[in-house]
Amino acid sequence: MTKTKPYVQAYINNISFPNSLEELADFMENGLYDLEKILQNESVEWTAPKWTKIGDIVFFMHAKTSIQTIRNLEKQLNNLKQTYSEYEFKKLWNWLQYGKKLYSLYGGKIFAIGKVFDNIIHDDNDKEFYDIHHWQSRIYASINDFFILEEPIALEAFKDFISISRQSAITSVLGKDFDRLIKLISLKNKLPSYYKNATAMPINLANISKANWLNITSDYRRTFFLEIQFRSYYVDYLLKELGDIKTFYRECRCQKIGIPDSFVDNLIKINNKYLPVEVKLSVSAEKDICRQVSKYCNNTKISNDKITIESDKLFSNNCLVIDTEKIYIYFAKTNEIIEIFDLEKIKNIEDIKYIRNIIINLISNK
Repeated sequence: MTKTKPYVQAYINNISFPNSLEELADFMENGLYDLEKILQNESVEWTAPKWTKIGDIVFFMHAKTSIQTIRNLEKQLNNLKQTYSEYEFKKLWNWLQYGKKLYSLYGGKIFAIGKVFDNIIHDDNDKEFYDIHHWQSRIYASINDFFILEEPIALEAFKDFISISRQSAITSVLGKDFDRLIKLISLKNKLPSYYKNATAMPINLANISKANWLNITSDYRRTFFLEIQFRSYYVDYLLKELGDIKTFYRECRCQKIGIPDSFVDNLIKINNKYLPVEVKLSVSAEKDICRQVSKYCNNTKISNDKITIESDKLFSNNCLVIDTEKIYIYFAKTNEIIEIFDLEKIKNIEDIKYIRNIIINLISNK
């Protein structure tokens, strides 16, 4: 009899470095950096997404950008040297050097795995703590069963299939991405059976492929409660059929002069140019969807680690928007979003080709 794999949700918790001298001093007085709490404790209460449940798996990573933060703090400390006693300055400086040593071991790497063992809690009480520390989340989960990796896994080994969130410390890891990450870790580390045998997708979705995704996801599309679930199990397959080529690009940086950079979910090639794509669970639930997606239009360039697209190769006036109900197109010139197709009506690949032609006609002629 085949044993059923435990179904879990999973996410990467990206642990950053203290981003101010005040925060650094607080960690120094406590004698531990955050990542050391994972290395040295049997259990912790740790920031978590609000959807986490008992049994979920957490991959702990030390942020790749931490080295830039350390260097910036070194400069700040040197600039403020006169405000510290010689003893205080040396103590803080040595603590920064210790942070560098930890970074050399764990920076930009997944170094531990844990399991959620209790329901989430909300902490709204300690105002002084949140005034000092850089994270704003008040949601925590109890995590134990830590497995410390003998060989931590560098971001470069999995960045092709997992994009670490720039907006949050939490990056969801779903479906086949979870399987690939566990397999990658297992190649160099002897994982406990719970982590090795778990699956991060409902059993029906475990069998999803390019041949059957429309049939299987039709039962799940409206029940996805995370955008990343909807993207992984539905939109990714849809975009491969809509585009000129099967390759599309995730979490792309949009740049325009005088405006802070923003990040659009996807970029696809269609009719020989590139079109930004934003994914939502529900467009109607968004406060101002037009304002949100306007950031992805009229950019000088859009890029990620793999590609840079200049403005002449972009459909600068438009952004495709997809939610669990419908497909829309945003028009920057008129600041309007129009509905173009109901996902419920997509029954086969020919229907997607029909939608592709609608999109091409609209963005080419308006």
